[in-house]
Amino acid sequence: MAASDSHIPTKLGITLVVIVVVALQLASTTGLLVLNMTVDQVRSQEVEEKLHCLKLLNALEKDEVVPDSLAQLFGEPCMKLATEIRAYITKVTESILSKHAFPEPRANPPTKPVMAAGNQKPSAHLTLRDNGLQGPVSMTPQKDLHQSCRHPVRSWGNQSFGSHLRNMTLSHGRLRIPRSGRYYLYSQMYFRYPSLSQDHQWGSSSYQLVQCVYKKTSYAKPIQLLKAVGTKCWSPDTYHALQSVHQGGLFELRAGDEIFISVSSPTAIHAEDTSSYFGAFAFDL
Repeated sequence: MAASDSHIPTKLGITLVVIVVVALQLASTTGLLVLNMTVDQVRSQEVEEKLHCLKLLNALEKDEVVPDSLAQLFGEPCMKLATEIRAYITKVTESILSKHAFPEPRANPPTKPVMAAGNQKPSAHLTLRDNGLQGPVSMTPQKDLHQSCRHPVRSWGNQSFGSHLRNMTLSHGRLRIPRSGRYYLYSQMYFRYPSLSQDHQWGSSSYQLVQCVYKKTSYAKPIQLLKAVGTKCWSPDTYHALQSVHQGGLFELRAGDEIFISVSSPTAIHAEDTSSYFGAFAFDL
């Protein structure tokens, strides 16, 4: 009987220990739940305060200084948030501007060497001059040219103001190409018919004024490059009938090619520096 009574306190002790442990677990769980709920509430409250602060600050101009009265109304946390936001915006803006305002240096493109006077690009601007009794134009038609402009112009010169002949040669009215490449060719002829009523060469007051640019190569027959035509009807009472015909074009030429001009009306050509001229210049040498 005594032995059985001695086990009773032991059972009660174990039961009490179990109850205490369970109570502690419940208390700790409840405490954690309450703590988590409190943290969530604090965080939610902080988010709401920040949103409310941003709404208030958004009502102000971005560069406007917040008045002291509004600073007290917003509170220190709100003003601290505004300061941090402005500092971040300023930092990002300065970073972007610095990248665009000071781009990375680029390598300078290679510069072309300056040509010496003897190595300048070939070019010529020639003016028509009256060559005494021979006249500026051949009166004898050249049969291997087109029938509309068979009279080569020969009396070109480079002695007038503005004319020149650089790294090219001129012989018998033909301009010789020194180096292969692309050349721009141009020409203008000044046609002038004085005293139309006494001009018995033409039976009508309507004339075709033709100017052609030819290229002479190793082939026997010259090659026509350009052709310009002006048709005029003048009154028989006209004292001076005037007409300028101009043309130009870019061509691929070979070294040794010769360029010359021919016209339709040799007696109508007027030799004047500023009105009758012929020229060429290298385009991409």
